Amino acid sequence: MDDTTLREKLAQYKFYHILKLKEGLDTPGQPAFVPLQQKIRQALHALDLKGKRVLDIGCRDGLFCFEAERMGAREVIGIDNDLSRAATEFLIPYFDSHVKMFELNVYDLLPETFGKFDVIIFAGVLYHLRYPFWGLKRVRDVLADDGQLILETAVVEAWHHHPILYCPVGSDSPYEPTSVTFYNLKGLTDTLRTMGVSVQRVDYLIAGHNLKWRLRRWLTYFGIRKFINRATLTCTLTPETAQEYDTRYWDGTHNYHTTANYAR
Repeated sequence: MDDTTLREKLAQYKFYHILKLKEGLDTPGQPAFVPLQQKIRQALHALDLKGKRVLDIGCRDGLFCFEAERMGAREVIGIDNDLSRAATEFLIPYFDSHVKMFELNVYDLLPETFGKFDVIIFAGVLYHLRYPFWGLKRVRDVLADDGQLILETAVVEAWHHHPILYCPVGSDSPYEPTSVTFYNLKGLTDTLRTMGVSVQRVDYLIAGHNLKWRLRRWLTYFGIRKFINRATLTCTLTPETAQEYDTRYWDGTHNYHTTANYAR
């Protein structure tokens, strides 16, 4: 396909991701998000994907799907609430890719849907979820034994010694009205641990030595503003970190009130 034909084809679609099609020609995605996406790609390249099953939740145009396939993944599935026509109609055929994409809400994701995955990419989704704990549980439930999770999300740089979930509504959101779930790092790592997922590495978009970050964090401490950073977490499924009794209390039946001692 020559450049003229390619450009005519690209004009038929709206792209979010910037993907290289050939030398000198990329998809016209959103340049502002490239530095953030690079952090996720770095986390992905730190893993061995050869022969693995990979799931990309919120895959959009498939940047990480195609990357995982090139890295040797055995099977790559992408899901998104708003499935990309650019990906399904143009990119998958253009790359002669075996990536499969489905329109699916993360809350509807079950082990019975596609099975379990060795690696899950969950990027740019969590802070949009109104029911974040349930969303994280759905992700955890489709992670294979010893599976790895790359979780990228917006985090609030505040109240660092307490596990916090900041839930702004409407114009109070630091982003826009659909962005309603901002854990701080302790809140997110502690929540994951209760689900049997351990955080191995955290990589911030704006690093701690950055002067702008230091100033905003100082303002946060004095309650002047809340600074939203972006964090990429590399995690591993470690069921032993979850407390069996607590999990049974939250997820199933329990005998808490039967066995509790209410005597004072």
